[in-house]
Amino acid sequence: MRQSFTIALLLILTACIDPVSFETGSEPRRLVVDGFISNISYLEQSKKPAPPQRFYVALRWTSTVNNVLDEVIPDARVTLLTSEGESYAYLWNPEAKKYLIGDADFSAKVGVTYKVHIETSDGRIYESDEDGIHPAPAIEKVDVEHKTILKSINVDNQTQLVEQRGVQVSVPLQEHSEEIFYFRWKIVPSWIFETSMLGDNNPNKRCYATNAYEYQDIRVWEDKKGGYNRGLFFLETDDNEQIKFGYSAYITQYSLSPEGYQFWDQLATQQQSGGGIFDPPPFELVTNIRNVADAEEKVSGYFFVAHESSYRWMLSPEDLPYQLTFLDPCEPIPGIPFIPPAGCSNCLDYRGALTDITNQKPEWWNEF
Repeated sequence: MRQSFTIALLLILTACIDPVSFETGSEPRRLVVDGFISNISYLEQSKKPAPPQRFYVALRWTSTVNNVLDEVIPDARVTLLTSEGESYAYLWNPEAKKYLIGDADFSAKVGVTYKVHIETSDGRIYESDEDGIHPAPAIEKVDVEHKTILKSINVDNQTQLVEQRGVQVSVPLQEHSEEIFYFRWKIVPSWIFETSMLGDNNPNKRCYATNAYEYQDIRVWEDKKGGYNRGLFFLETDDNEQIKFGYSAYITQYSLSPEGYQFWDQLATQQQSGGGIFDPPPFELVTNIRNVADAEEKVSGYFFVAHESSYRWMLSPEDLPYQLTFLDPCEPIPGIPFIPPAGCSNCLDYRGALTDITNQKPEWWNEF
């Protein structure tokens, strides 16, 4: 039960909207809330080397029917309220299946607190606790270490350890002494795919891929003093087609409140443990959402305010201290019937639905 709920909650909290198997047992349906705002407005994001994202609130009812988490809520009234008496309406977006703030210039300000106000179609009213920005030093660079790790693989149903070369990417945390910072990092990779079956003048020979779901692990950290590097991810290089023509990772750093950190830390712990039949049910994750008229009603999810900063890291194959060779997936192997993989005839067909593909070079992509 624990694992099923954690996966379902993780997917709504990472903006995946496909139905997911979910065990409810005897629990009544509950509201699940996911949303955030930060100090970086939509207009400011538009100037950064990444696709901009509007501030949102996503709402769902968990369902006791067929044990699925599938009831998106499109007919609520959602409003952001500030301690200065201002309010901002969220507008339902049927494509994103979220409520979006329409004001493109809105951003959270230091010294102001915010809460989200939700009115469902059946008259129930929910509000989040007030939250504000907790400023922290921005992410300004990453450190890169070329290293070799031991990786476990399965060969003929036998586990073997093999050496895997790659790049360890870490964020330097500045030294400090007076305050504890609570961080969460989000990583969105992009890379180039190129098919050898098309000529250089064909517009569908080279495409640029981005997958917001590639790094699903929740990365959180409590930083008490700084002065060290915190590892973010290890990028394998051997046999990794993503780095053949160029690779990039857009890293967003969120500074959270202690309560917001507690929520994401608990969710990360459940993600890592997987849960089991004798584990406590996952419904006691900390939440800051309440039914205004019924404090006993169980609600899941979190609405948080973050101090946001970002950094785009680029990797060219020439940056590696060794040369790599790659098999061409679009090249027939002599003596073996050949069916070209997706993308070989048209790079726009490369990968699945969760990967964004374009044959238009993004403005932020440097020449490789």
